Amino acid sequence: MSREILSRRETPSMETTDARNSKRNTRAQRRWRILARALTGSPEPTGSESDEEVSVRRFTSFGLLKCTLLENVPADGESSWCEYSAQLEDGQSYDVQIRRISKCFTASELIGFNNTGNVCVWPSEECLAYYLLRNRGLCRNRSVLELGGGMSCLAGVLIAKYCNPSAVTLTDGNVTSVDNVRCIVTRNDMTDLVECGVVQWARAARTLRQAAANGNRVKTWTADGDEDALLPSGLYDVILSADCLFFDDARLDLVETIYGWLADDGVALVMAPRRGTTFQIFAEASIKRGFIARQTERYDDTVWSRHLELLENSPEYCPDLHYPVLLELTKQKKTPPG
Repeated sequence: MSREILSRRETPSMETTDARNSKRNTRAQRRWRILARALTGSPEPTGSESDEEVSVRRFTSFGLLKCTLLENVPADGESSWCEYSAQLEDGQSYDVQIRRISKCFTASELIGFNNTGNVCVWPSEECLAYYLLRNRGLCRNRSVLELGGGMSCLAGVLIAKYCNPSAVTLTDGNVTSVDNVRCIVTRNDMTDLVECGVVQWARAARTLRQAAANGNRVKTWTADGDEDALLPSGLYDVILSADCLFFDDARLDLVETIYGWLADDGVALVMAPRRGTTFQIFAEASIKRGFIARQTERYDDTVWSRHLELLENSPEYCPDLHYPVLLELTKQKKTPPG
């Protein structure tokens, strides 16, 4: 818990603060190296990285969705198209086409924003997409917002195609990611239903706090990073977030963004691995903000079965790092006075 004013007894020493900052910076640097290697196709070094870092990149999928390269699609040298498909018990095949960026990113493109979600489709996004396909009624006739969807917004795209929502908004904090998602939306013939935009949680949270202080409840996020290009006002019935708890500094802003844009009778579905205390800290922050939070580990029998198989057979699989837990957030009902 942070405080603006600390007494002398409470104030941490310079050495303690420096040590904490150094540890945080080292951890962040390791995560950036994961990203850089994945984007440039570099092999993983041996003997120089922590077990956590190597494990994060070795395990990439629960095998819930099949990814097939589309070879008959014209290539532009910087991207390729894949078909992500799932076969459910009803016998129907669910598929969407996703554009994957293959160009080498510069150092400046990697720094300055949380870009980890732009590497690939992470297991949390895969599990969230599969869960929603199995529970399509959750989004039927409801407005849906995905936060931090990365280069694919896979869950949101599948919802738009198969779950009969009233509207879908797909967002990320990176303009390049949002441009790629727009290409995906166009390719899958969803432009009439799906809106895309850049949402940086720190800016959104700041705007929402200011609005709350003024007694207003408005949705004011910007398209393409243009502060003057405000999209229509409104709240969302369903908000999605997959594996967005990776960085410590962004969690409270994500909580505020979800709280400010979620309708009173809506639900936010957050999927992420526990990663030590990371998940729990976010859950506690959500409760403190005013959410009712429910954690579920066994939210789907197929996902749980794959989890048990991996525990038995895969030495690279670490549940704390890889198995996404479902956090459902709803707002506490306000009791009228008297």
